[in-house]
Amino acid sequence: MDTSAHIIVAGGGIGGLSLAQGLRKAGLQATVLERDPSAGHRPQGYRISLKETGAAALRACLPPDLYDLAVATSIRPATRMTFMDTRLVPKFSKDVPPQLPGVDGFGVNRLTLREILLSGLDVRFGTEFSRYEPLPGGRVRAHLADGSALDGDLLAGADGVGSRVRAQLLPDAVVDRLDWALYGRTVLTPDLLAATPPDLVDTFNRVTAPDHTAISVATCRPCEPVAEAAARHAPGLRLTDVPGYFSWTLTAPGPRPDDTSPAALHRLALAMVAGWHEGVRRIVERAGPEATFLVHTHSARRVRPWDEPAVTLLGDAVHSMSPGRGEGANVALRDAHTLSAGLAAAVAAGRPLAEAKTAYEHAMLDYAFTAVEASLQQPFAPFARPVRPPAR
Repeated sequence: MDTSAHIIVAGGGIGGLSLAQGLRKAGLQATVLERDPSAGHRPQGYRISLKETGAAALRACLPPDLYDLAVATSIRPATRMTFMDTRLVPKFSKDVPPQLPGVDGFGVNRLTLREILLSGLDVRFGTEFSRYEPLPGGRVRAHLADGSALDGDLLAGADGVGSRVRAQLLPDAVVDRLDWALYGRTVLTPDLLAATPPDLVDTFNRVTAPDHTAISVATCRPCEPVAEAAARHAPGLRLTDVPGYFSWTLTAPGPRPDDTSPAALHRLALAMVAGWHEGVRRIVERAGPEATFLVHTHSARRVRPWDEPAVTLLGDAVHSMSPGRGEGANVALRDAHTLSAGLAAAVAAGRPLAEAKTAYEHAMLDYAFTAVEASLQQPFAPFARPVRPPAR
C-alpha cells in the first residue's frame, strides 16, 4: 500500500480524533491541528452515549486494545427510563433491558474517551487553523494563525459548529442557534448516593416543571477503575482518574443568561430548581460551581455537495444537530469511519483521494441531515416538544 498520502485534520474533538485513528489503523499519515492547549482544557460536557452505530464506528477506527479500553472504562448502563414531575412523581417509567457495554452501545466519559483517542496520534495542541489554500495537483495548504502553514493531500474540517473550514468552503451554510442548557457535575460521595432517590440513580431520566424547565441526571461510574483498565489493556497509557459523579443538564425557556461565569451559572441553576424535590436540589447544590458551564444547541440546515477536491467536513462542522435524540457524537463517529475507510481503500487501490472523498460526502450528506431533521422535529423523548428553527 502507498502510505504517502497525508491527511490534515482541523479539530481535535471526538470525530476528528476518530478519523485520525482510523487513518493510522490503515497505515496512513494524519496530523491533527487542535487549538486547545491540552485534552482537558475546554468543557464540552461530561457524558456521551454511544449507540450501536457509534460504537461500531469507534471499534472500526480504533486498534483493538484501545477499543477494549474504551469499553472497560465505560459508564455502567442505565437500568430504567423514567420521566417525572418536580416532586419526582413518575409520568412514564419502564425498565431498560440489561445490556453489556460493547458493540450494541455504551456510555463514556468524554475526557476518558478523548484521552484514549489521542493515543499514538500526531496532535499539535495550541495550533489554530486559519484558512486553506488549494494547491496545484489537487493538494491543499492549511494556513495557521501563527503564520506557518502545513501542506497535505486532504484537509478534513472537524472544527465544530463554528468551523472555519466550513466558513470558507460553504460561506452560505446556515446554522441555527436553538436553545441553551446548563451543564454541571456533582461528585458522587457515598452519603449523596444513599440520599438520592432511586429514580435518579442509574436511569435515563427527565424531571420537568410546568413551565418546561427540566433537568436530566446521569449517573457516571466506570465499569472498571480507569487506572486498572489502562494497565490491563494499554500499559503505558496514562488516563486521568475520574471518580464517580452525577452529570446533569438543566434547560429552561427564555433568553440565555447574561452572566456566564461558572459561579453565576451555578447560582442560576440553584434558583431554577428551588422548590423542587430535595433529591434534585441536593445534586445541584453539591455541584462544583467551577464545573458548571453554559452550552448553546444548534441545528444546521442542509447544504449542497461542494466541488473542492482536497477539502471535506465531518461532525458538527457540517451537520451540527439538536441533542433531542443523542445522535451528534454517533453520526460524527460514523463520518470518521466512513471517510477513513474510503480513503484507505482508495490509497490501497491507487485511486485518487478525491473520488473517495466525494463518495463519502454524498453518503454523509444523506444520512447526517436525515438525523439532523429527525432530531429537530421528532426528538426521542415522550414529553419533548419539537423545536422549530428561527425564520431567516
